[in-house]
Amino acid sequence: MPTSHASKAFHWRGQGTFVVIAAGATLSLNDFLTFPVLAGENGGGVFVALYVFFLLLLGLPLLMSELMLGRLSRGNIVEALHLQSSQHDASLLWKYIGFLALLAGFLILSSFSVVSGWSLAYLFKTALGLYTSIKSDDANQLFADFLADSEAMMLWHTLFMLLVVAIAAQELERGLQRALVFIMPLMALLLIVGMIYAFQSEGLSKSIEYVLYPDWGRVDMSTPLMALQRAFFTLSLALGVMVIYGAYTENTVSIGYAAGQIVLIDLLFSIFAGLSINALVFGAQLNPVFDDELAFRVLPVVFGGLQYGPLFGALFFLLLTLTALTTAVAILEAMLSCYARKHGMSRVKSALQLGIAVWLLGLGTIFSYSLWNDSGLTLTIALGDDAYRLVNEAGLHDVLTFLSSHLLQPLVALFIAIFVGWIIPRSMSFEALNLPNRKWYEVWNFVIRYITPVLVFIVVLSTLGVVGS
Repeated sequence: MPTSHASKAFHWRGQGTFVVIAAGATLSLNDFLTFPVLAGENGGGVFVALYVFFLLLLGLPLLMSELMLGRLSRGNIVEALHLQSSQHDASLLWKYIGFLALLAGFLILSSFSVVSGWSLAYLFKTALGLYTSIKSDDANQLFADFLADSEAMMLWHTLFMLLVVAIAAQELERGLQRALVFIMPLMALLLIVGMIYAFQSEGLSKSIEYVLYPDWGRVDMSTPLMALQRAFFTLSLALGVMVIYGAYTENTVSIGYAAGQIVLIDLLFSIFAGLSINALVFGAQLNPVFDDELAFRVLPVVFGGLQYGPLFGALFFLLLTLTALTTAVAILEAMLSCYARKHGMSRVKSALQLGIAVWLLGLGTIFSYSLWNDSGLTLTIALGDDAYRLVNEAGLHDVLTFLSSHLLQPLVALFIAIFVGWIIPRSMSFEALNLPNRKWYEVWNFVIRYITPVLVFIVVLSTLGVVGS
């Protein structure tokens, strides 16, 4: 299979541009909605230290591996695995791991776009002052009513997908690169404004203590496992995103240095966003809630009771929407680069077809909250005489999440670690990574061969409920 001519014709404008755009792909709604509470409820500074530790042993080596695969092949993840396996006498079946990665991305995006539509909806509702002086019970009821309103959910889901497709359909230089080079500094500015506003809150000291101070009383045997899972899922790994982003990098870019910058940006963004949100929550005499719906159940109450609350609440939901947009565009680009190449289509036609497919599957998530709310799906796997129930009476949204994030994504990551560590020759990976010296390469090579696969395998077992349940 030849490499992609499209990827050969395009390169990011420079290392800085590449780092900023790739960092945007790693930022997600979970940086706002779950990380702040996940850290606080599991030891604060202890959890953060474990999280950083696993970022270095799991996240960073895998991120470097995916970027390297893209650079070596100058194509998408399917092309990369096919080309490298054919060149090094490995089974051509490796390319199907790439298809599984793209399938995981497709399933994730179908649900992710629905939740991102919530952010877009709350951006306008908050700006219009609909949550001014609102009480907690009323905020919960309004959100429940919103989830039950299929037509409203479809509207915001549609609007968000139109934004994603509009960016992805354009040529890379005028579409994805130009949009994200504008969006990422805007996100940084919004975060700084939000931090200044939040840090004036009376809850700042409590937020710092909650997130950053070690609290051994909240640490148990499950804490390292949760930190490990978070380190894996935070970098958009095993979805084909970083492979295609790596394919667009110049050979002069140091993958190791760039990957380190990406991880650092993601880490700092998560910590500062977490400190800001918790400061506002504590300042409003409320308690953080470990819930993906935190922003839609708790924060409207917080902003509704603050001076200039509608303005700063709208800016927060704008930041949330932009964060979701950078991730969604990255996932769609990974799929589009393969789909357009395979079928010989233009970017416009490919983006439209993929966007419609994602939108249609997203309706299943919408109906899971409304029309199908009382319907449950069960997935069971039989191993000999024993049967294990993987999904028990769950909605379609939960089933899609299980298949994509809990099953396909960690399995793909495991195979990528094995492929990069044991099939690609050391001389080739050393040259492609472009690390400062041989010692750093030897460290990476040892970790990706012997440590990262074990950690990913633990993630696989934990997401399947075999360990830590």
